[in-house]
Amino acid sequence: MTAYFPPLTIGSQTYDFAHLEPFTFSVQSALAGRELSVHVTFSSHCFSQGYNEATHPAGEQIIFDQAGRPRSFCSIRYRLSLMLPPVIQGLNHPQVKVRETAAQRNWAYSITIIDPNGPYHVFFEIRRAAADKPQDLNLVIESAYHQTEKPPRLLGRMGFILLCGKIHMRQPTSTQR
Repeated sequence: MTAYFPPLTIGSQTYDFAHLEPFTFSVQSALAGRELSVHVTFSSHCFSQGYNEATHPAGEQIIFDQAGRPRSFCSIRYRLSLMLPPVIQGLNHPQVKVRETAAQRNWAYSITIIDPNGPYHVFFEIRRAAADKPQDLNLVIESAYHQTEKPPRLLGRMGFILLCGKIHMRQPTSTQR
């Protein structure tokens, strides 16, 4: 079986991405009246940052994202990505709220971390899965990073479990502003 993200060697260090293999978890949706299966995949933005030719280390491999845009490996994002699977599974709690992004096509889940100290934002898109798929919903973790400058522009909040039900039932998900 081919790895979702192959190992990456930078200098003498090899980075393994087995923790970012796709997985599925279930959410009990009162709105849908049943358990929904949520299939999770990750983008390379969880362990890379925007490419800058002037600051990209000489000889270091350029990472191309799913859209073919160049990116640079980020050791901090990589280290923080190790905790992403349990963070994502933790969304399945009645009190967890996510926030709509200003783009109004994706969502953010923010937590406070200690190293580096401050907010850690996980951005995701969630959609109803195609009818021929075994899962009900597809959750793509588009990016995850610690906040170093100004916070992202986020709109209203919604419970993650409610969001899953609304997506599955094809109901509007826009939050009040």
